[in-house]
Amino acid sequence: MTNKNLSVLNKKDVISPEYLKDYDDGINFFYSELVKLNTNMFIIKKIIEFPLNLFCSLDDRIFLSMVANNFFEYSIVIVSRLVNDESKDCFTIHKFEKSISRDFIKPEYRIAFDKRIKSTMFKKLMKDILKRIRVLRTRRIVHTLEKPFKNTTNIVPVNIKELDKLISHMNLLFENLSFNVAHMMIPVSYNSEVRHPEGPDPRTDIEKILDCIVKESTFFNMPEKDNYWYEFGKTKKIKKRSGDT
Repeated sequence: MTNKNLSVLNKKDVISPEYLKDYDDGINFFYSELVKLNTNMFIIKKIIEFPLNLFCSLDDRIFLSMVANNFFEYSIVIVSRLVNDESKDCFTIHKFEKSISRDFIKPEYRIAFDKRIKSTMFKKLMKDILKRIRVLRTRRIVHTLEKPFKNTTNIVPVNIKELDKLISHMNLLFENLSFNVAHMMIPVSYNSEVRHPEGPDPRTDIEKILDCIVKESTFFNMPEKDNYWYEFGKTKKIKKRSGDT
């Protein structure tokens, strides 16, 4: 009797041999694109979680603000290419999903695969966000329309949390297109679940950059440049240790 549990089968079990290369090509393409998306989001989060107001003057916030904004807009473009594009020749994750269901997968696994994909409820859960991403991409990022905000007054902008949620659901959909294969969606050096070799500096590159900003900041160097702040900080520490308020 054929085992229909796709979670314990690999691609060679469920994909017809003549389609294995096409399947691998598709999986590798979408994996590389999703790594870009997840890496963008990792960096954006690090920047927006960093206390810019405390350590940076207005002039010193330009670079990080531009990096976060450009990565956000680039992510909108990637999502649009992978999910929203409807042109005949565009290769989207849904077209790939249909190719697997219609052609690649062995007939005896087709029903189980279709149920597996439907269980993610991707289109239903992400419908509103994807609609707003289409508007953002068309009217503000990719094209400059004569009236870019016409008929968009009721469209709520996409925020970072929504984009992060969408990417998480895209990761889940991708994993359901894979068969018993785990994928790391960000570089090894960014993954907190990976045990990094003990060395002089285990921080990620973005963390090193942000730490350098702290070290160069006026606030961080204030005790050295102004003895009043050094004495003030020392007094506060003494009171804290003694239990005073």
